[in-house]
Amino acid sequence: MTYILFNPKANNNHGGAGLDKIKAAVAAGGGGQPQVLDLTALDAKAFLMGLPAEDRVILCGGDGTLHHLVNDLDGAVPAAPVYVWRMGTGNDFLRDVIGRKGPKQVLLNDHIRNLPRAEVNGQRYRVLNNVSFGIDGQVCELGEQEKKRLGRKVGYIPLTIRLALKMFQPVRASVTVDGQTRTYERVWVASAFNGRFVGGGVMLAPGQDRRSGELCCVVLHDLGRVRVLVNLARAMWGGHTKLRQCDVRFGHEIVVTFDKPTALNIDGEVISGVTSYRAEK
Repeated sequence: MTYILFNPKANNNHGGAGLDKIKAAVAAGGGGQPQVLDLTALDAKAFLMGLPAEDRVILCGGDGTLHHLVNDLDGAVPAAPVYVWRMGTGNDFLRDVIGRKGPKQVLLNDHIRNLPRAEVNGQRYRVLNNVSFGIDGQVCELGEQEKKRLGRKVGYIPLTIRLALKMFQPVRASVTVDGQTRTYERVWVASAFNGRFVGGGVMLAPGQDRRSGELCCVVLHDLGRVRVLVNLARAMWGGHTKLRQCDVRFGHEIVVTFDKPTALNIDGEVISGVTSYRAEK
């Protein structure tokens, strides 16, 4: 049996769009008539872990949908193959794994084994892509606010411009990677990466490999507003890492502390007013 799980809140609340095309593709591939289920109405872990290996699951959604699924599973890996069908708006996971123009779907099971953990405000999370702390976390927080106010999603780039030129206030940060601590002034970004991308294609961690067993910590610091905006634009292809003010470190445990509360996001889930986090792999 093939199951199609969709998130109605994905793709800017258009997660049900395109289901007919997916059903037709499954049928054309010899998969018979699939059963379509609303992921938000399921106990995802109980459902997926109860499926036999001969069944197949197609998950429709983006990074936000995946974030909630991997945290529901919390390290468990289904016996049935679970495929992710590209339907979200950012798709940083798929971009990292198969590229922007790769196939429509990818097998998820192997990618959710031994995922990193992050601890924020006493809560623990599984991390598929990144823990974004600094201006990138603030962008997601402002994006949620603007979405509620306007009834539609505002793009990552225009929000980044607004924050970089006026709204975001850089912080003083202490960053410890595998026990080695460095202190930075005027910090704009102090994020931990399991994959390379954030914000729907911004390659802040170009040297990261999610299969390596390590996390990548990227700290962007001691830059004025115009220069940080220019170098965030260069991050679209990873050019920012040539900066002296961009510190890139790899390790198994990352601990970051800010001197004042700042928004943080984990794979698109925003947590406001955070002063520290710990990530480990």
